[in-house]
Amino acid sequence: MSGRPLVLITEDDDSMRAFLDATLRRAGMATVLAANGREALDHLDQLSVDVLLLDMHMPVLDGLSTLSVIRASERLRTLPVILVTGSVEEADRIGGLDSGADDYLAKPVAASELVARIRAHLRGRSAWASELERGREDRQRIAAALQGLPTDAGLLTLAAEVADRLTELLELDGMAILHFGAAGVGVIASAGAARDRFGLGQPMPEQAGAEIAQRCGSGPWIEGGGRRSGTPRLDFAFVPYRLGPTAAPVGALVFAAHPGSSRTRLSHRLADLVDATTFVVAVLRPAVEHADTTDEVITRIRAIISDHAFETHLQPIVWLDTGKHFGVEALTRFADGSPPEQRFIEAATVGLGLSLERAAIAAAIEVMAEAPPELVLSVNVSADVLLHEATLPQLLAGTDRKLIVELTEHERIEDYEAVAAALSRLGPNVRLAIDDAGSGFASLRHIFALRPSYVKLDIEWVRGIDRDPVRRSLVSGLAFFGMETGSQLIAEGIETEGELAAIRALGIKLGQGYLLGRPEPWSALIVRRA
Repeated sequence: MSGRPLVLITEDDDSMRAFLDATLRRAGMATVLAANGREALDHLDQLSVDVLLLDMHMPVLDGLSTLSVIRASERLRTLPVILVTGSVEEADRIGGLDSGADDYLAKPVAASELVARIRAHLRGRSAWASELERGREDRQRIAAALQGLPTDAGLLTLAAEVADRLTELLELDGMAILHFGAAGVGVIASAGAARDRFGLGQPMPEQAGAEIAQRCGSGPWIEGGGRRSGTPRLDFAFVPYRLGPTAAPVGALVFAAHPGSSRTRLSHRLADLVDATTFVVAVLRPAVEHADTTDEVITRIRAIISDHAFETHLQPIVWLDTGKHFGVEALTRFADGSPPEQRFIEAATVGLGLSLERAAIAAAIEVMAEAPPELVLSVNVSADVLLHEATLPQLLAGTDRKLIVELTEHERIEDYEAVAAALSRLGPNVRLAIDDAGSGFASLRHIFALRPSYVKLDIEWVRGIDRDPVRRSLVSGLAFFGMETGSQLIAEGIETEGELAAIRALGIKLGQGYLLGRPEPWSALIVRRA
């Protein structure tokens, strides 16, 4: 019987039992025979049976009584059971299915239908076993992947690492971690394609966030994400997480996949994703429990702004043919040493993102007050600040210096016309740059829609370009695009002489990177320029 599925035939009629036995053996299956329910249960105690054929009406122990014993057994609860009945009464067949049978066959039994139905159940049983084994392997891999994460890391740092690791490990297209706070539903981590809908550090729209938080009270669910202009459709699995079995949800894990791109549809993996959430909560729980309250975060951010607890560092942007400075990019460094991205995300999560960004821009303009007027100042500005910070035009008008505002390609923009209108209000001295070009999910949409004066190539396009013909070809095409559209390219992340030579050879005029100058305070930069 090795390698062949085993079918237990339970039938009190000798001729019918012989017919069933012969039919299944000709179909390549192994069989074991029982004349009543008691014999069938004895066989099930000793053998690993794949499918049970069970006659309803038998002496000693009938089919329904046998079925009730089987379904009460932990080991046999998922055994496929096909009732074989000569009854013409619909109520008998419905009663059998209600009692736990998976299927039924009416006598007289057709040989082809018998074999087809058993094979169908064998396929389902095999698929179920594979899913269980895959789920077990996933749990082992998740535990191993999340083991060793720094327990003393902040919540945002830890959540970002978890999202990145699970997206790759579970072969998903993206993942986000949402937190339900007093200021609304915030995104504390976002990876892969999920960034398009769940922008990192951005509070969700009030109504959409409230709907997710409310629905999380009823458990996990699957949602079709629809299709955004120019992007493939995404499906999302929402799994709420709690800090205790009876506690209200404090957030949700959102798993994203393009239909058909992942190894199994999200709807078939929901149980495994719930298991994964259990591991994630175990990892995040200490950080969540020790995280500052919303009021404390607001107090801290306000203190940073009012005490000016940060410094502006400037990184040169250089003319590659002469080595002279074209301008500088202003970068914010916080006095407590916290990563700038984390601090700006934290501020946005509690509704102070606009205030902190405005303070950083004002500080950069102030630092450059004594710099040579020909140096261009480039500042990072989010679309949110462009659209909603009413004092931004007045702030930028306070200097006669030429300015560049950098929008990252990762920035999610819903209304390009509104952003373009906001840019036009900043005055004639302000030009637009698209930062990190080629690294985000916005692809070239920002460039097409906003027609920037500058396009900053992401460091990944520049790193090793002297040794990689593919990178050189891609950057060459973008350089031609820039020439045709009037956009000036700025190569970021130049760190070696080889990269510098390759970028020059492609006709790119401006560059930035550690080889050309590191970010440093203006006082140190003056000394170096001298």
